[in-house]
Amino acid sequence: MKRWMVLVWLTGWLLHAENLPAETIPQPLAQQVRRLAHTMAFLGVPFHSDLSKNIEEALQEGSMADLDRLLETRILFHVTINPESKVSVQQGKAEPLLHQGGYRPFLVKVINQAVTTAPLSVSSPQAGPVYGGMTALSARRMQREALHELEDPLGNPERFIDVTFYEQAPMTPGLSSLEVEFKLLWIYTHRSGLQEATFTFDVGQGTQDIGFRAEIPILFRADAPVNLTLQITEADGTPSTARLVFRDLAGHVFPPQAKRLAPDFYFQEQIYRHHGQHLSLPAGDYTLESSRGPEYLVTSQNMTLPRASSHTLDITLHRWIQPSDYGFYSGDHHIHGAGCAHYTSPTQGVQPSDMYLQVRGEGLNVGCVLTWGPCFDFQRRFFSAKPLAWDDPFTLLKYDLEISGFGSQAMGHVCLLNLKDQTYPGSNGTKDKGWPTWTTPVMRWAKSQGGVVGYAHSASGLQIDPDRAAQRLMNTLDRNQDQLLTLEETHQALLPL
Repeated sequence: MKRWMVLVWLTGWLLHAENLPAETIPQPLAQQVRRLAHTMAFLGVPFHSDLSKNIEEALQEGSMADLDRLLETRILFHVTINPESKVSVQQGKAEPLLHQGGYRPFLVKVINQAVTTAPLSVSSPQAGPVYGGMTALSARRMQREALHELEDPLGNPERFIDVTFYEQAPMTPGLSSLEVEFKLLWIYTHRSGLQEATFTFDVGQGTQDIGFRAEIPILFRADAPVNLTLQITEADGTPSTARLVFRDLAGHVFPPQAKRLAPDFYFQEQIYRHHGQHLSLPAGDYTLESSRGPEYLVTSQNMTLPRASSHTLDITLHRWIQPSDYGFYSGDHHIHGAGCAHYTSPTQGVQPSDMYLQVRGEGLNVGCVLTWGPCFDFQRRFFSAKPLAWDDPFTLLKYDLEISGFGSQAMGHVCLLNLKDQTYPGSNGTKDKGWPTWTTPVMRWAKSQGGVVGYAHSASGLQIDPDRAAQRLMNTLDRNQDQLLTLEETHQALLPL
């Protein structure tokens, strides 16, 4: 009986041993590690020279034990995929240190006993956008569906990290089916100090091992970033405002879009800063694109941010044309501070100061911010009969109305500009009471106070859907709900011919 027990145990051990990593380094793994080293160097975070030399020696000698020893302080996660493709994870020996406002690379060692080529995914409840409220239509229009799909509808300030595998060349996407391989993981945080985040790994739905073995909490410490002061001037030395795009060598945009709140907008890569304003970035190498809208050249520069508490960066803007010399001034008559791609959480859209920074950063002389259906009750408080002006007399901001999302929108979206009063008679300051269901009365009301009126756009709002239009009229006019309209019911109605 005992002999059979020993035989069964040995047989099981031998079968399991076939799936254990080899003690020597297979040639494909050696090549993968070399690509990893090249990638780290390309991204500006190379292995130091002695480590690189020792890694290459281990690869030449084929010693898996030496390679593990050399890389162990870079490995944050050990992920095991068992023969049934169930995933478990353990913490490695890498120091869980992050850089506030920046990304730090870590290694993930994968023991792939299932030799699967399915993509390895990582997620965290502390990762993802901090905003909420982007509309699906706006996401499609801007080709930013991912920003909408990942958002928390209520906004979640506890989402303080971003985590993603780096799978661009020379690295390769997914798993290679090697029994052992290394993945490069980037982790970002916008907080400093001690913070805990939980990570979950899988190779597809339902592949997490039982007993929460596929997830692991990590306590991170994040050091403070560099306080970067931006000295932004025109070519003649006059202080100015710029449109800026910061990228690191891995192509990450800073600040990360998913972590942005006003004055930085998550749905665009660029940020805007005025002369003397600040930006927090971790030390490292960056490329910077700077401009100020279509009247300016786009310039690119490489910059190295030193490890220091503060640093100053000089940015000079260059015009290629000055339209005002010819009597022309630039403007945008259709801008929104809420709705569309803007979030509704943590705030219902953004403030006038945020919109002013955008308008000035694009070199506009006039920006018309139109309050419309979404967040109407909140945004209407920013209306003023006169343009809002800060310290630049050549940059004006005016809050007005677009009849969209309420009122006569079914007859086409109408812009009402240069209003002295935004409250239509009988509306009591609301969007759902007293507004006409057709455009002519609204436009007459706007023009009577010196306003400028016109249809907003032909792409959305001017077309008529006969079935929906007929149903809307029926719902509005059919008082007794008998699905028939009498002369009495239609006496005051505007009906199509």
